[in-house]
Amino acid sequence: MRKFAISDIHGSYYEMMRLLEAVKFNPNIDQLVIVGDMINRGPYSGEVLKEIKRLNEAYEHVHVTIGNHEEMMLWYIEGKNPMWSQFGGQRSSSTIIEAFGKQGIDEAIQWVKDLPLIFEDNEYVYAHAGFQLPYKTAFINRSNLWLPRKEFYQTPINRLLQETNGKPVVHGHTPAPNVAFDGARIGIDLGAQVVSKGRLACVELTTSSVWEYDFTLKTIKKKQVKRRDY
Repeated sequence: MRKFAISDIHGSYYEMMRLLEAVKFNPNIDQLVIVGDMINRGPYSGEVLKEIKRLNEAYEHVHVTIGNHEEMMLWYIEGKNPMWSQFGGQRSSSTIIEAFGKQGIDEAIQWVKDLPLIFEDNEYVYAHAGFQLPYKTAFINRSNLWLPRKEFYQTPINRLLQETNGKPVVHGHTPAPNVAFDGARIGIDLGAQVVSKGRLACVELTTSSVWEYDFTLKTIKKKQVKRRDY
């Protein structure tokens, strides 16, 4: 089984679909994990959310974890915090309602509410921004969705692997120049819709390959995951 991971799509529907086509993703036999932040910033949050929900519900090997932007959306809906509107929430709201229709929006919101903080398979742990130790609390500690990359990377490699039974953590949340592996963490957010010259990455963990969509050139380039010491 090939294992793919994408994070921080931020409304980049057509770019996401081009990446899945480029890697020849087959949901019947491949695993795909979406590691949070599907929405906001970009123009097609509704389309992204609808397609990922469809894949998640139709195929047993498609998994999704929640990100802080989905969390902000829930806060906004529940009247807890208006922060979502600062990140294109009004535009995202319009595209989400348009994608699901008034009849389907409640079900879509419930699906988002039910998304886990952590997904774990036999080789990797997937968490939007990583997590603070101990690992056993990561399944319920929602503040981890906002964990700064610098803080997550302060945990020594051996200590982190000890907590996860040797499984590296695949995460997004904070944009980086390249997809890199430090021995315990693989950061896959390349700043799509966030930073100048940001890209959207689809990582094949089974071969340490990365497909990057360049928003400026509108091209896809295949690379290898960089090994980096922090």
